[in-house]
Formats: sequence, structure tokens, C-alpha cells
Amino acid sequence: MHHGTFKKHRIVSALASHFRCDSEIILPKDNRWSAISERWTKYLAPSFRVAVKPGCEADLVAIVKYADLHNIRFLAQGGRHGFAPELGTIQNGILIDLENMNHVHVNNKSQLVTIGGGVKFQDAIDTLYAAGREMSIAPTIGSCPCVGVLGAVLGGGHGRLQGLYGLSIDAMKRLRVVLANGSVITVSEYENSNLWWGMRGAGQNFGIVIEADFQTYAQVSQGQFYDVEMAFADEKLESALEVMNNQIIDQPGELAVNIIFGADSMSLQPTIAINLVYAGTTKDGRKYSDPWKNLGPHQFVEANYNWAELPSKTAKGFIAAQCAEYGYKNTYSVNLQHFDIPTARSVFDSWKQFLGQHPNVNASTLLFEVFGQKAIEAVPDISTAYPSRHQENILLVITSWYTDLTLTSTVDNWTAGIRSELNKTSGYDKLYVYQNYAHSEPLQAIYGDEPWRLQRLGELKREFDPNGWFNAYHPVPATL
Repeated sequence: MHHGTFKKHRIVSALASHFRCDSEIILPKDNRWSAISERWTKYLAPSFRVAVKPGCEADLVAIVKYADLHNIRFLAQGGRHGFAPELGTIQNGILIDLENMNHVHVNNKSQLVTIGGGVKFQDAIDTLYAAGREMSIAPTIGSCPCVGVLGAVLGGGHGRLQGLYGLSIDAMKRLRVVLANGSVITVSEYENSNLWWGMRGAGQNFGIVIEADFQTYAQVSQGQFYDVEMAFADEKLESALEVMNNQIIDQPGELAVNIIFGADSMSLQPTIAINLVYAGTTKDGRKYSDPWKNLGPHQFVEANYNWAELPSKTAKGFIAAQCAEYGYKNTYSVNLQHFDIPTARSVFDSWKQFLGQHPNVNASTLLFEVFGQKAIEAVPDISTAYPSRHQENILLVITSWYTDLTLTSTVDNWTAGIRSELNKTSGYDKLYVYQNYAHSEPLQAIYGDEPWRLQRLGELKREFDPNGWFNAYHPVPATL
């Protein structure tokens, strides 16, 4: 479809005349422009001619209706952290920042939490922890403390507690959604139930989520976690990954492990770091950390944190550091059943060589997330649009991070090659990719290869977003 253009002074006056509450309009000349418009990455970034921070639902509706009427591309954001190549298709559009919709409320009777569209993970975690509750949004790389909750969980919502509680979408109970035509609907098991299926796993395709309700749970071990930070020498890679493979076989829901191939910021030498988090006591957690300790890591540091501290303190602050907004970052991903040890060695050696050739990529990482699977697998595959509940023992996200734009094609080629090499020995029969970590993989790798899945998503697209306004985040086609 044709997407129109607009003059800034016209939209300012037009929108202001429709606003009912304290909404803000911000232009590029405003000193707040960078803070609201710059994203986590400059790679294939969208651009905007005006930004609006709606102060209430009615004003959000007015913005969407205006954009729809005048054929103007728009993007709603919660944390400015999501990545998809299609975001770059929005140029000179309207930015809708949901920061003012930042309410988090725990209902002590129903034990549901209501989370607004502008809430970030740390805000939600702090509120839940104070109420003695928790859910599967314990931050991972895809849900750093600065990431908007609702944008991330629509793609599934992985977290350290997923082995106990499932994905974030499995705890979801209700959504309030603004559609492309400006209408507002409730989406749940009982209202708009067909869209309810699609929103859980592909929700960025259909509307702007104003708020959502989630089931919460009493805190495991009074919200206390056992944490271990480990670092291994190059020659211990194989034995360390063997330990991980053994633990995957019957991994408890309480255990979450991050394995990180990175680089020392001073020497630029490649590093192998492992962060183990166990939802429980030190005594119980050592059952899983002792095999690593017996390998003789050159760093082995134990600590105890509460749930609210995990985002900033685990992995030596690595997770929180991913919030930094500078340079070019893009992600490639692949799901693994287990570590194929020779392939992992080849990948690590390739990373070492690549780092030596291109020191500007030294902030890049290969992060292997190894979290519990039992509660995810317990949910029927057909119940949501999330397609790969039995094909994600390990989620690898390769985050390329650099400041020299001329490296883009070199970085892309290397990263895509590593993804392809790992996929050949993934243990699965085809490529599987977590939607929030995807780059430009085939739709079947992101949304499932069963024909009925894409057909059903296409039907929903034709009904709820026929003009493709929500095509900027791993879009599903209206027709195949």
C-alpha cells in the first residue's frame, strides 16, 4: 500500500486538537529527541519526523486513527530494545512512545498482575518481588531490565523461571489492544479468542497492547537465588560443555545457565564465561555447580541474590550492560538440542580469529541460554501461535556489536555462517529460531513449518491488520 507523508506542523495542530489528556508531542529540534528516538541499535533503525507520548488510551487511539487516515507509518515502543530488520522500513514516520502507560498493579485477591504498555522489566520485577510474587520474566538477554515487557513477551517470553512456570505468554490472561483502525478490544480466552491464539507468539503483528494481565506465583525459596559466576580457560571448553550436556538431559525447572563467548575488554582475547542461577538454597544449587567447579575454572564465585537483584548482578552485570545504546547491533539465532562439541570448538576458534581480525567487534557475544523446559513442553503445541516448545533446549543469540559501519556486511556474513554451521549439528531436523532473536530466517523457522500455522496467522492478519501497519517486526504475510 502507499504510505503517505506529512508536514510536522500539520500533525502537531491536528493531534493536539484531539487530545483529551496530558499527551506530549516531541519534534527533532527538541532537546528530548535523542532520548526518545534513539534505539538500542542503529542497525537498520527506523526514523521519525515526530514523536508522541500519549497520556491516556483515548489519545493513543487518536494518534493511530490519524496515522491510518493519512497513510502514515507509525511504530509503538515500550523500551526501544527490540530488533528486526523490518523496523528499518519505517522512515519519517510517527513514533508512539508508551512510557506514560507504566502502571504495574498486583491484585492480591486474584494474584494477577496488570502491566501497562510502557513498563520495563525491572519495574515489573520490583513490584512483583515487593508483593511476594514472581513469574517467568526473570531477565535474559532478550529481556534486560531496560526492555519493555509487553513487546518482548508477545514473541513468547523466555526467562530463568520458565522451567517452573512456562513462557510469559503461558501466564497471560487478558490483553487490551488498539487495532490498526483505532478500535480498542479485549483479547482473552473468552473474547476474540481466535486473535488470542495469534497474540501469544506473534502478537506484534496485530496491534498495540495497552496493558496485559498475567498470572503470578508465590516466590520459590522466598525469592532467594543461588548464583555462580565461572570463567574457563580455552582448553577447558570441551569438558565444560560436556557438563552442560549432561545437565540438560534432566534439567530441573529451578536451574538456568548462561554460557557466553565474549572478549576481554582490555586484552581483546576471547573469553568463556558461565553463569549458573538456581532458584533455591546454596546447598541444593551446589549439586549442579560442583561438576563445573571440579573442572578447575580460573574463576568460581558464589553469591545469593533475591529475584529483584538478578537483572543487575548476575553474569557480572553482563545482562544489564546490554542496555547500552550505542553502535550497531544485530542478532542472529539458532535453537540447539545439545552442544555438538566439535562444532562448538570450531565456532569458538572462528570467534577468536574474527575478533583478532576485527577488534571493533569486541563487544559482541555468543550467548547460549540453557533454561528449564518442562513447564513449556507441558503446554499443548496447538494452544498458541508459539511453534517450537519441543525444539529449544538451548537458545543461542549471536549479538554483533560494533561502531564501524563499514563492517556491516563482513559481520553479517560471519554471523550468518556461524548460525548455519551450528544448525547443521543442532540435533533438530531443521532450523528453529526464537522470534525475538530472529533476523531474516524463513517464516517457517520463526512461526512453525506446519502449513496450518501460517495459514491461520495469515487469516488473522487479513482480519485485524489488512493494510499492514504492523509489518515492522517479523511480519506474517496476509497471503502466502
